[in-house]
Amino acid sequence: MRCIGLSLALLFAFSPAALAQTTAQTTAPAPAAEAADTYDVDRLLQAMDMQSMMAGMQQQMQGAQQKMLTDAFGADLDAAARARMQEAMATSNAIIQRHLSWEALAPVVRKVYAQVFSKREVQAMTAFYSSPEGASILKKSPQAMGLTMQEIQPAMQAAMQEVKAAIEQQAAK
Repeated sequence: MRCIGLSLALLFAFSPAALAQTTAQTTAPAPAAEAADTYDVDRLLQAMDMQSMMAGMQQQMQGAQQKMLTDAFGADLDAAARARMQEAMATSNAIIQRHLSWEALAPVVRKVYAQVFSKREVQAMTAFYSSPEGASILKKSPQAMGLTMQEIQPAMQAAMQEVKAAIEQQAAK
């Protein structure tokens, strides 16, 4: 059971959401010339197909986290512990899905985009992402993110092994 708790702690410690939160705390929004309105932001989010993009990112994130946990702890767990870890991960994923679904996040995304970007910036992004080049970039973005995650996975695995050892050393004291 301690391994499951450790696994979940590492899952959240290295999650992109935790990293994004740290970045958000250090980045103050730029003042907008003329604030973007809800209509303009909604057009941008539609042009970006944000709902599908966020669903795809969430699936990729869950897959990557599952692989990292399996790689880090799979060999150390017996079948019963592995089954408990899978059950805990399924429960965790359901909770995360409920809180991070597009329906839950859309109001937050709208608010942030309206707060950070001016009306002209939102309109320019909408025009770009509605163009063939912008649509192509959006379509390729999940692939770029997936390849990036593959490339950084060895570093993440090394870090997780170090963190695992440090936590186990602290727990043994």
